[in-house]
Amino acid sequence: MVQVKHRIRYPPFESGKLIAEHIPVVEYTFEVDGPVIPPFKLGNTDSWHVERVIEGDYESDTRYHGEVPQIIEKQRTGWYLIPHPIHAKARKFINFAVIILLVCLFYLFSTPLQNSLGIPTFGTGKIRLGLLDYPLLAVIVVPLMLIPIALRVAANLGDLRRQKFFLLNSPPRPKISVEEAESGLKLKGKIELLETHDDWKSMKLSWRVGILPPARHKVFAALNLDPSGQPPPGLTTPLPHHWEKGLDDGTGMGEDAPMERHDVPGGVFLRPMRIMSSSEYMQLDIKGGDFELSSPPGDWPGTVYGGLVRVHWELLINIERANGGPLLWVEPLTVLHRNDAVVNEDISISDGRSESDSL
Repeated sequence: MVQVKHRIRYPPFESGKLIAEHIPVVEYTFEVDGPVIPPFKLGNTDSWHVERVIEGDYESDTRYHGEVPQIIEKQRTGWYLIPHPIHAKARKFINFAVIILLVCLFYLFSTPLQNSLGIPTFGTGKIRLGLLDYPLLAVIVVPLMLIPIALRVAANLGDLRRQKFFLLNSPPRPKISVEEAESGLKLKGKIELLETHDDWKSMKLSWRVGILPPARHKVFAALNLDPSGQPPPGLTTPLPHHWEKGLDDGTGMGEDAPMERHDVPGGVFLRPMRIMSSSEYMQLDIKGGDFELSSPPGDWPGTVYGGLVRVHWELLINIERANGGPLLWVEPLTVLHRNDAVVNEDISISDGRSESDSL
């Protein structure tokens, strides 16, 4: 019997606003009788990290991967879209508008002090709109607050229209054959698109690896917490009408993707993995052909699927279109492990939004 320990401090949604050291490390220990997947460590212990520790001597098993979780079928297999880029721009504009609002409020608050010191002021007069008087600065600030909201509403309506058109005209599944893949080596295979459209301009490929969110109920079980009670730091209270047991950690609901149609399991917007590494893109003929892709940067273990630790590999087909934005096909990959331990402290973290540039 070999004792195996999984340790993970997974970055929550918008982890950049949280201090990693204040988030608890989730640990789970179990025993395996026979060969095991080699150990690995991704990230730094003081920050976000995923670690597999094996105590004592062991025999390597490079082909075991675990049971495929439902998150692969529902959120990481098939055709996907990318939300309108105006979502990201509007979010940045909101931050700018809030700063302007706070500056104006402080300016109005300090106006009496400025007048007593003889400092000239401007924009503090009143303007009548209807039956009420408003500060003159409100005429400038209020539109700044409403513009990004209007942009997001317009982008959501456009996304809903794109989703409807996509679902009514979804292309058939591409024909993909891939040679046996191993971590650290090149990926070789062949792609054939059975149907192309006139507005498809080009196609490029990449393959990538990342860590999927741990199952929320497994996190609570490992921390000996009641799933219906107070969540630990980093996790949010679940929304029952969105969250599904075993799908993810539940922290990105309502924010990781814009308005989606709920009649499609998993949605039609592809969410990036919060810990992820992607290979360089390779251009391919729009009809398809043979391909050979270099491995994503860094040392990574092969495919691992468990309740807490999920190392996922996938092939990404990005089709540039004249209208409607890129069209993505995601193909899960089963990648063999190395025979030795893997240590990779240089990992990149994304916020998990579907309009992220990491796509």
